[in-house]
Amino acid sequence: MEPVNYVRVKEYSQKVLKRKPDNAKALYWAGVAFFHLQDYDQAQHYLLVAVSRQPKDANVWRYLQLTQSELSSYHQKERQLYLGTFG
Repeated sequence: MEPVNYVRVKEYSQKVLKRKPDNAKALYWAGVAFFHLQDYDQAQHYLLVAVSRQPKDANVWRYLQLTQSELSSYHQKERQLYLGTFG
């Protein structure tokens, strides 16, 4: 099985969203792609919109939680660097 090309997933999902901005599947896949490309701010943006369209979809919630966990971890490291530099 070939690895997923998340750059391509991102591009395709964004093409769909240009035509259909409320497409829940495209919102979800854009969020998943950005998550795997480690752009957690963009991932969170798309996944939050996807959750509002599909509030009962467990996969959307799972990726949103993973994304928020990564963001929290990133911000915690940022704070530690700041305090180490200026503290």
